[in-house]
Amino acid sequence: MESPVVDRLLNLLSETEAEQGKVARMLHDDAGQVLSAIGLHLEVLRGGLTAEQSEQIVEIQQLLETVIARIRAVSRSLHVNLVERAGLGFALEQLACQGRERGSGMMIQLHIAQGERWPNEPAHAAYRIVGELLDNAMRHSAAQRIEIRLQGSTLEVRDDGRGFDAEKKTTGLGLLLCRHLAKRSRLGLAIQTKTGQGTIIKLTLHGS
Repeated sequence: MESPVVDRLLNLLSETEAEQGKVARMLHDDAGQVLSAIGLHLEVLRGGLTAEQSEQIVEIQQLLETVIARIRAVSRSLHVNLVERAGLGFALEQLACQGRERGSGMMIQLHIAQGERWPNEPAHAAYRIVGELLDNAMRHSAAQRIEIRLQGSTLEVRDDGRGFDAEKKTTGLGLLLCRHLAKRSRLGLAIQTKTGQGTIIKLTLHGS
């Protein structure tokens, strides 16, 4: 029986992702393209200007390029179709980069086999699960290192944090959400942990 709390959380997450997708498309398709067009118009104008004016145009173009790059970076971080567009491996690399940028001090290592491509639904669920595991590790585990390994039909996330008692009936909402996502997407989820001995969580793609 599915938890009503988790169901509400998933619905809220889906609504948030839909809004993020709209913002990402607006940034990339509208703002980014308009700024690129402005840059092209400035390039045309440079032909009839003095050397000093031309230098000023170049400075403006450089600023535009910086803004465009930042818009694209924000768009990529918001876009929920990153997994579908670029694959699970690339999406996990982006998650790791975001984790490092948060400045938690935790080392994040990735081992992604080349050419791995999971079906969209389980790949998207795996991406969300890893995001939740990274967040939990940073907030609660006191881990110094986390390792993400994707090879074949297996995705493994392990940390050297404080671990927990996997036999307890009550678990945190984050782990409950991970189990729920795995079940909905027909992913096997196995937890290996002991208090004070870190945690290994393995996702298995069924039917591969």
